[in-house]
Amino acid sequence: RARGNWSLLHPAHARSIEAYLTRTAAKWDVRLLERANVGNHLHLLVRVRSRRDFQSFLRELAGGIAMRVTGARKSLELAEGRFWDELAYTRVVEWGRDLKCTTRYIVTNLFEAAGLISARDKRKRLRAVELFREAPG
Repeated sequence: RARGNWSLLHPAHARSIEAYLTRTAAKWDVRLLERANVGNHLHLLVRVRSRRDFQSFLRELAGGIAMRVTGARKSLELAEGRFWDELAYTRVVEWGRDLKCTTRYIVTNLFEAAGLISARDKRKRLRAVELFREAPG
């Protein structure tokens, strides 16, 4: 449901979501390796120390983002129903090739969300990721 005024990339929300993501990750000892806000969902590559902290991080992040975007409060339910369509999709990423491919996927989504590359142009997508990796800082 994160479209239009509720888009995670909407100027009224993007910075506060980024700051909230960083604070929540620090609170639950979750290390953010890569991230991409693509408007209606987030891609996160994280490193965690415990499953319990990771679950708490996801729970707090999802609820906090929904409340920030919709203006809902804990005491009031969202009049139009649920904000998130699905539960968070997670998977364990192995070191090496799996990590490299996952990182490339997230960075590519970041460029696509910004409108800098097309999802169809594989050559531009790969070059964008290379440039991102070569950039200082």
